[in-house]
Amino acid sequence: MNSQRQAIPFMRFWEQLKKIFSNSKPVKFTGVKQVEPEEKLVVHEIISRTETELKYYEQWSQSSAKCNFLEWLNSQYHSYKTFGKCDNALTFLMIPSMNGFAVRFDDSRWHAQDFLAIFDFLKHIFSTQENYWLQVSDSKTISKGKNIEIIERHYLKPPMQFINQGEKKNQKFGNLMITLNTINGKVDTLKLSATQYNDHLFEKAYDFDLLMELLSEIK
Repeated sequence: MNSQRQAIPFMRFWEQLKKIFSNSKPVKFTGVKQVEPEEKLVVHEIISRTETELKYYEQWSQSSAKCNFLEWLNSQYHSYKTFGKCDNALTFLMIPSMNGFAVRFDDSRWHAQDFLAIFDFLKHIFSTQENYWLQVSDSKTISKGKNIEIIERHYLKPPMQFINQGEKKNQKFGNLMITLNTINGKVDTLKLSATQYNDHLFEKAYDFDLLMELLSEIK
C-alpha cells in the first residue's frame, strides 16, 4: 500500500488547531506540585468517513495486515494467559467487572491508517456477528495545555431482546467501548474494553476468552 498512508484523517484540521493553541498559557506551579493544565473541549462530532478512508478500509480488510494483526493479538493473549507476560506494546486489563486490551502504536511496526481501520473493524465485527447495537460513535478533540488529543469512540451495547417475565437477559460480553486516541497529530493508543452488568436482570457475561477467540477466528 502507498507509503503516504501515514497521513491519517486526524491531520485534516491538526494544522489549524496548532495555530489556535500556539499561544497556550504555560503550566502553572504551586510550590513543588505541578498544576494540571485546564482541559477544554474543542470539537465534538459524529464520526464520518471520507471516500478515501472507506476505500483504504476495504483494502485493509482484505489484506495480510489485518490477518497479521489479529494473529499477533491472539498469540499475545495466549502468552499473557499462559505465562503472565506479553508484547510491550500490549496491555491486558483483567478485573472482575471489566476486561480488555490496549495497544500502544509503534510506527516502526504499524501504519497509522491501519489503526483507524482496526478501530472501525472491531465495531463492524461486533455489530454484525454478535448483533451489538451502536449507541455512540463520536469524536472529541480536547486541548490540555499545549497538547491536543483526539478521542474517537464506538460504544456498543448487547442486542436488544424480548424476554418472558422472570427470565434474564443475555448480556453477551457486556457493554463494549472501543477507543482510538491521537495526541498532537500522532496515533497513540487503541483500546477495547468489555464492562459487565452485575445485577439480577442479566445472565452472567461470556468469558473474555470467547471474545478473543471470536477475533482469532476471523479470516
